[in-house]
This record gives sequence, C-alpha cells and structure tokens, in this order.
Amino acid sequence: MKQRNRYENTLVAIFGLAIGSMSFEQLGISYLIPFIQPALQLSNTQVGLLMSVYWVAFALSSYATGSVLDGLRRRKPLLVLTLVSFSLGSLWSAGAASFGALVAARAFMGLLEGSLFTAVQSFVALASTPERRGSNLGIVAGVCPNILGILIAPMVLVQMSLHFGWRVGCAAVLVPGMMTALLVATVIHEPAAMQAPSAPSTVKRGRLIELLRLRNVWICAGLCCFYVAYLNAGFTFLPLYYINVRHFPSQQMSALMGVLGISAVLFAFLLPVASDRLGRRSVLMASGCLSVVGPLAALLISGPIALLACLVLIGCAISGTASLITSTIPAETVPPQHLATAIGLIIAVGVIIGGLVGPGIAGWVADTRGLGGPLLLPQFNLANLPRHGSCTSPTVWYRRGWALLP
Repeated sequence: MKQRNRYENTLVAIFGLAIGSMSFEQLGISYLIPFIQPALQLSNTQVGLLMSVYWVAFALSSYATGSVLDGLRRRKPLLVLTLVSFSLGSLWSAGAASFGALVAARAFMGLLEGSLFTAVQSFVALASTPERRGSNLGIVAGVCPNILGILIAPMVLVQMSLHFGWRVGCAAVLVPGMMTALLVATVIHEPAAMQAPSAPSTVKRGRLIELLRLRNVWICAGLCCFYVAYLNAGFTFLPLYYINVRHFPSQQMSALMGVLGISAVLFAFLLPVASDRLGRRSVLMASGCLSVVGPLAALLISGPIALLACLVLIGCAISGTASLITSTIPAETVPPQHLATAIGLIIAVGVIIGGLVGPGIAGWVADTRGLGGPLLLPQFNLANLPRHGSCTSPTVWYRRGWALLP
C-alpha cells in the first residue's frame, strides 16, 4: 500500500508539472500579447483571431486524441511524443515574424495541448485508485495549472519580456516540457486495465453514438459548456466592470482578479478531495449554488473591498469543478477502453460551445445592455434581478443533473 501511494504521489507530481507547463504556455500568450501586438503590428481583430484559432484546434485535438488513445495498447509513447512536440513547438511561437506565422504556431500549439490535456487526464484516471481518483485529478488538472498558469505565469512572463523580450517568454516551457517528457519515459508505467463496475456492456468501441447514450457523458458535456462560459465571462468582463462601472482603481481591480486565481487554486484542491468523501453529486450541487455569489457580489456589494474580495473568493467555487466534470465522473461511468474518447468529447464540446459561443453572447449583451449583463445573464440591470437563476451560472443545470449523476 505504501509503495502504491508513493507511486501515485510521483505520478501526480510529474503529470501536474506537465499540465502546469501546458497552462503556463496556454495562458501565457495573453500576458505576452501587450508585447507581441506592437512588435508584429497586430490589430485587435487579429489578436482575437489568434485566440479563436487556438481554442478550435484545442477542441478538435481533444476529441481526436481520445479516439486514438482508446485504440492503442500502449499510451505512454504517444504521451512522451506529445510532450516533446509541445516543448519544441514553443520555439515556433518564439520565432514567428508575421501574423500568419503566429496563427499557424498557435493552431499547432492548440493541437498539441488539446492532445496533452486529454492524454494526461485519461492516464491519471486509469492509473489512480478509486479512493484517490478525484483528489489526484483535482491536483493534476486543477491545482497545478492554476498555480503555474494564473499565479506564476503573469509575474514571470512579464519580467522575462521586459528584460529579454517576448520571444524568450514564448519559449519558457521548453526546459520544463523536456524534463517532464524524460520523467514520463523513465518513471511512469502504463496503467493497468480497469473495469468500472457500473460500465454498461452496450458501449461499442469507437462509436460516438453509444457514448452519447450514457447520460453522465452528455450531462458532463453540458456542465463543461457552462463552466467554460462562466469563467470566460468572468475573466473577460469583470476587469471592465470594475474599472468602467464600479470605478475601482487599477490596483484594486488587479487585486480582485488575483482573488479569482487564488479561488481557482483553493477549490481545485478542496472540491475533488471533498468529492472523494461526500460524493461527486453533492459537491457539484454545492459549488453550483455558490457560483451565484461571485457575480452577485460584483454587482451589488458596495461595502469594504475586503468584503467583496471574500465573497468573490467563495463565490467562484465553480472554478474547482473542472477535473470532476471532464475526467473523474467519466472515469466512473465509461469503460476504461473508451475513457479517453469520453474525456476528449466532453472537453471539445465545452470549449467549442462555452469558449466560442458563450463569450460572443456575453459580448453582445455587454454592448446592448451594459457591462453588468454578462456577469449575470439574463440580468440587464440591478432593478430586474432574475427570478429563476442565471443563464451563465450553471446552478440551474446542476439542479437538473442532481438526480442523474452517480
């Protein structure tokens, strides 16, 4: 037992570094854009296109990789190859000298990182013991990427860009990525085949329609859409709302946005651990209800800034449910030989709908109804609070899924 626990701890540490490095590069482009835009003379439309191309590639790669992995006897070689390609691929962005080259580089990185995210989650889910699956995935897919991508990346990349230029910042993941590939190749073992006791025998290999007949798969895909849209609306429009509507100084706005990062790290650890003891359904329901507090606080609280920060910290608990939605629940629903396909499908649907359609609707609401609209759709002003919940908040969806999740 001690040897098994030691191996799982090592597994979590190595794959946490892998996904953390991916998040560092993934979110790092946003912190580098203020340096890249004037250097390559990019318009705002071109900047937006860079982001869209990346997420489309990420989504398509997530599902394609899942399908490929479920047809392989050995997953580790593909995972090592993806890590090496991801590390070397960062040099493409660093060397881009035109908009076209940078678009191609971002699409390439989207393909690699979508593949990496799906491969790692399915690997960890299969290699973890049932009693530690939730917490292991929470650390790998929640805590580590939030620490490296949200808390550390802005500080490191901005300083690197100021002292050495933005191209050095783009290549910052080269060394940790290659180190992780080496560790996976030498330390990690292929996961043993696991047969979930509740796995239905009707699922046929490689048949998407059969996966969609599993209610937890489409419930998790729907939850992923709301999760991505919720976070995208928050990170995009909260800074604008704080500055332009609440008239907070930029320092206060920055501190309040930093609270979102702290909340993501905190709940990415607490919620999966709690779900191992209290059940997935109870934790999802509680976090969905708490998620209403964040946007309500931003809209309504006019008291001390510390009070607002505390409410935002608690009210963004939904940021800790990513691993539960995309990997933990599918791992307990889908047969092991189809797990990677299910994870890739859920991520792809969530990213395409929540990451592309969600921000578009939120932007239209912001233009037509004010910056407060995206924070609590369909609320368009403080005098007309919604009676039956919020479209961007996943609370209603979680309530409907209450009786369906295991």
